[in-house]
Amino acid sequence: MSEPATKDDIERVIALMKDDVRESTERVIALMQEMFARVDQRFDTVDQRFEDLGARYDNQATRLDRQGALIQTGSRWTGRINGWSERVDSALEEKDRQIAQLAERIRKLEEGRA
Repeated sequence: MSEPATKDDIERVIALMKDDVRESTERVIALMQEMFARVDQRFDTVDQRFEDLGARYDNQATRLDRQGALIQTGSRWTGRINGWSERVDSALEEKDRQIAQLAERIRKLEEGRA
């Protein structure tokens, strides 16, 4: 039969168990620190990607603003040109009408002398 455990035997087992628990705790802490470091690194990568994406959207917004300004400027220019061409067409039509009237008067005057 086995001998009963002595106080020293129990204290030795308790000391060994404490060492095992301490080592296990240290391993768990080390693993958790490593895991948190990896997660933090991933978050840094994700943050960088979002910053890159934000920069791309900012560049795109700048280009769209520039294109919008060009379209708006072109629209204004086209409106002004259309207004100018309408005025010129009206003025030319009026001149053509006046020339036709003068030509008709000259023809009548020449017929009266003949």
